[in-house]
Amino acid sequence: MSSDFYRFAVSSHFSSFPKSFSLRKKVPWWYQILDPRSKFVAKWNRTFLYVCIVALFLDPLYFYFPITGDKACMQTDIVLGVFVTFSRTVADLFFLFHMVLKFRTAYISPTSRVYGRKELVTDPRDIASRYLKSDFIIDLLATLPLPQFQNHVAVVMQIAT
Repeated sequence: MSSDFYRFAVSSHFSSFPKSFSLRKKVPWWYQILDPRSKFVAKWNRTFLYVCIVALFLDPLYFYFPITGDKACMQTDIVLGVFVTFSRTVADLFFLFHMVLKFRTAYISPTSRVYGRKELVTDPRDIASRYLKSDFIIDLLATLPLPQFQNHVAVVMQIAT
């Protein structure tokens, strides 16, 4: 009902109203709940998939840091280390943003799927509770910067020697 009224209110029949005219209160972006069927969520999921694929190919590059050197038996390739660490940190920031979006994305109620109604659950507490019970721990562990920390320790140890 309200979406029909909103479309009617912003249609060409009321061209004398300013374009920012709205009967509902403006909600800041950090309080908005995202529709999982929206174009933004679809584009974000596609972008996140590409970042995950790139991160998948970045992790094996951590094994190529050690190179044979002249003075010592092993040295670390600093240029490759900085590149891979920076790229992996950017990927981890995408993962962190994805976790934040999961706290703000509605989901379809499992009880409404049976009848075909597909009602969205938009209560922030329900969304957070469902995410914390299901995927939060796995996402948090995937976001931890363990390879970057290991690389940082290796570079510091090489500089110290």
